[in-house]
Amino acid sequence: MMRFFVIALVGLLLSLSPYSVQSQERSFSPYHAKVQYAGSIGFASVGVGRSFFRERLETDLFVGYLPERIGGDRIWTAALKITAVPFKPIPLKSLDWQPLRTGFQVSHTFGEQYFIFEHHDKYSKGYYGFPTALHLYLYVGGQVDFTRVEKLQRFGLYYEVGSSAEYLVSYIQNPRYLGPGKIFNLALGMRVRL
Repeated sequence: MMRFFVIALVGLLLSLSPYSVQSQERSFSPYHAKVQYAGSIGFASVGVGRSFFRERLETDLFVGYLPERIGGDRIWTAALKITAVPFKPIPLKSLDWQPLRTGFQVSHTFGEQYFIFEHHDKYSKGYYGFPTALHLYLYVGGQVDFTRVEKLQRFGLYYEVGSSAEYLVSYIQNPRYLGPGKIFNLALGMRVRL
């Protein structure tokens, strides 16, 4: 099912007619590539995406990897991210800063030990309460684009602070045990316009 979802989404992204995104000196395709550190997609992840509505909305497909030496197990994750940019960028000398970017991501962790629906032959009903393979994350962040820096106009750096829906619900149910430092994570990334 996840494979069908990814194939359908990629087909949709590729079938939409591209428009040019205007910068001060050049126009770029609405497509971009990203590299991300952390952010609940793995230790490192790579993705491709597309901007819509004059860069007010972005969709991205990521594949992430967490090595065994860091996470205790080798984990592969695929994620769909949707990011909204509610405000126009603020020009700062040669940079453009987007102070608020917010969105959500749905991710799928691959492996036989992860499940979307609990296996009642292994666990009693409601033992986990949440799927271990499918996760919803909410995040806020910002981005800096090198809009007026020659030879770096295609590049931008972004940051996001987010949490999974499971962690937020667990925090509400048990705030004494789970502090903000345990439920929020930081993602750092680079975007390259194509």
